[in-house]
Amino acid sequence: MLKNYFRTAWRSLLKNKFYTAINISGLAVGLATGIMLLLWVQNELSYDKFHKDYQQIYRLSSHFKSNGEDLTWTGVPGPLSVFAKSIPEVQSVVRTSRDFDQNLSNEERTKIFDGNVVGYVDSGFFSMFNFHFLKGNKATAFPNSNSVVLTQSTAQKLFGNEEAIGKTLQFFKNNFTVTGVLQDFPQNSSIQYDAIFPMSLLAKDFTENGGNGDWKTIDEDLGDFTFTTYVQLQPAANPVKTGQTFSALYKKARNGESDASFQLQKLAAIHLISADGNNAALRMVQIFMLVVVLLLAIASINYVNLSTARSLIRAKEVSIRKIVGAQKGQLFLQFSIETIVLFCLATGLAIVLIYSLMPLYNNISGKTLSFTLSDANVWKAVILAVVGTLVASSIYPALLLSSFKPIESLKGKLTSGISAAFFRKALVVFQFAISVILLVCTMVMSNQMKFVKNKNLGYDKSYVFSVPLTQEVVDHADAVKTELKKQTGILNVAVSDAYSLANVSASTGDLDWAAKPANSNMMIIQISADKDFIPTMKIKFLEGENFTGTPADSAYFVLNETAVKGMGLKQPYVGQQITFHNIKGTIHGVVQDFNFQSLKEKIAPLIFFTNWNNKNILYVRTTAANAQQAIAAVGKQYKKYAGDSPFSYYFLDKTFETQYKSEERAGTLFNAFAGIAIFISCLGLFGLATYTAQVKTKEIGIRKVLGASVASVVQLISKDFLKLVLIAIVIAIPVAWWAMNKWLEDFAYRINISWWIFILAAFIASLIALITVSFQAVRAAIANPVKSLRTE
Repeated sequence: MLKNYFRTAWRSLLKNKFYTAINISGLAVGLATGIMLLLWVQNELSYDKFHKDYQQIYRLSSHFKSNGEDLTWTGVPGPLSVFAKSIPEVQSVVRTSRDFDQNLSNEERTKIFDGNVVGYVDSGFFSMFNFHFLKGNKATAFPNSNSVVLTQSTAQKLFGNEEAIGKTLQFFKNNFTVTGVLQDFPQNSSIQYDAIFPMSLLAKDFTENGGNGDWKTIDEDLGDFTFTTYVQLQPAANPVKTGQTFSALYKKARNGESDASFQLQKLAAIHLISADGNNAALRMVQIFMLVVVLLLAIASINYVNLSTARSLIRAKEVSIRKIVGAQKGQLFLQFSIETIVLFCLATGLAIVLIYSLMPLYNNISGKTLSFTLSDANVWKAVILAVVGTLVASSIYPALLLSSFKPIESLKGKLTSGISAAFFRKALVVFQFAISVILLVCTMVMSNQMKFVKNKNLGYDKSYVFSVPLTQEVVDHADAVKTELKKQTGILNVAVSDAYSLANVSASTGDLDWAAKPANSNMMIIQISADKDFIPTMKIKFLEGENFTGTPADSAYFVLNETAVKGMGLKQPYVGQQITFHNIKGTIHGVVQDFNFQSLKEKIAPLIFFTNWNNKNILYVRTTAANAQQAIAAVGKQYKKYAGDSPFSYYFLDKTFETQYKSEERAGTLFNAFAGIAIFISCLGLFGLATYTAQVKTKEIGIRKVLGASVASVVQLISKDFLKLVLIAIVIAIPVAWWAMNKWLEDFAYRINISWWIFILAAFIASLIALITVSFQAVRAAIANPVKSLRTE
């Protein structure tokens, strides 16, 4: 019996090749898109959950009040790990610190690689986290301060196929013995390093360099908030109360002079929710999950509408089956099996599409997802998408087709009922409402990204590139600058400690002035720079002047507008006394506010100073015509002092754009979503137009016999569909406006959503709908009326 159902279903699909092809195409595109998006969502939600005890692991974060605003850092002072020993709820604690863009080489320096992310970790790191050792023993990974653990990729780069254990690498001209090789960190890990050194190395360097004032070890330094610290709690521990305990112990150690507090955030949450509670990343995952549901719903609606459009053709078949004894349940099963067979074909085509599109999808999304049928997560996504869409698609058509009254159907008096017609129209409205929403989202995201790229930042980032310097080059920075300024293709040269002016984050509260309120805790971003930095970046002065390039600069400071206003100073600002890091000096100049962080952030207080000898980033301004010549000149000077250390450079405008890669990717994906949604929606609209044309075949024939023109017939069929699209637009516009306003809330500097965006989206949707419907309407209008009337 079941075999007969499948044979009949297959014959029915072959008999109606055109509709079968449309159904399979729409479902395959919807399923392929839904499955790929589900894989992305799965990946985002899986971060850090591969650790055995991830539910008990938390990250400490620091919280302050600065100028009446909340300030959050992911770093905490080193001594908190010491305090943890006296907290019963804490099972273990691990400090980590990292450096970016570091050079590593083999002992012979025949292989040198830059751009490495180097981590320093406490000895319990490999016990708390489940990173897999390929070689070595995690219990004895750091026998001394000159040990290092490498990832598999780093070991391969440095030593090729040779055994890495026991080999020596150079880091800052010191030799380190490889004691372990880790499997490369999983992509879904928020912790990523290329090489890991023991925290004792960092502690040793800190002590040898004199510490930080009265604090001589990292276990004592209460003022350095640079350690990312993870805490594993006892199963029954309360993370909120534990954070309060850390806060109380810190305040006690600072003799009550600090209002810093500490909170614990779940390890599994830190990828999607920032330490300050911003859940923009989580919202994006939720939006993508909603898009999955909507796209699959649109694909289901498309199938329902096409099946309904064909219901008249199937009516006599159903009636004859009922007359010869078929039960409603048997008919329901027959039509359900037809849907299942069609879905199997659509799923097969969807899998082919996924394999073909996955490289492009990974390039757009910035992921390295793989579609492997041996992966359980892939099957979860496939089953969820296919079964969900199958259930949504099959029930209504099967019920409708199995419920026809045989006598009326054979007499040609078939009616689908007002409720069925209303349901079909509601589905079309839903489809196009989603399409319009996605169109609006795409346009708003595109305009915001254009605004970000073209906004006047308060400095000129064009044709400026930065070069990380080794200590040897830093020691000869003046000579390097002098030589480079002689080059015709170089307009200006400066040095600073800011790795990129597009995202400066080093801040401190160590600032005092005469009228500073007793309860003030203003945090200020700090940049150590020479006298050429401000002119090189073309930052404008509001008052005063630049550094002089003389020893007097050690007592001069340049602040931005936000800083002097936050301090409550009154003009003239220049000449007023301030103390910064215990150095007394005067305000020598005030620059106009400029954006030195992401445009998602408001401009923060900023101070320039010259008296730190850690300016290890070279900034060079050139021109479009002379850029390559300038890079070559800088590279030559770099090699002169850095020897065989790799030379690298980064154009500032490219670094700036990198900050918004995730938003740009989201915009590109929404472009694709909008196109797919409109494509599938048009298939559904085509189905409903086909249904209407079939229902009105005789009416159209009579109208044409009586003299109706093709245009009037097209209008007859099209007007109802355009009404549905207009209803969809009316529903979609307020929803899209609300959604995009929520998205734009993440930007401190944003566009206003213009009315023309909604008009353009409405026009595009209406035009596409009109073209889709007109195709079927014209076909019906030019049909021979005699042929349609003969069937009466």
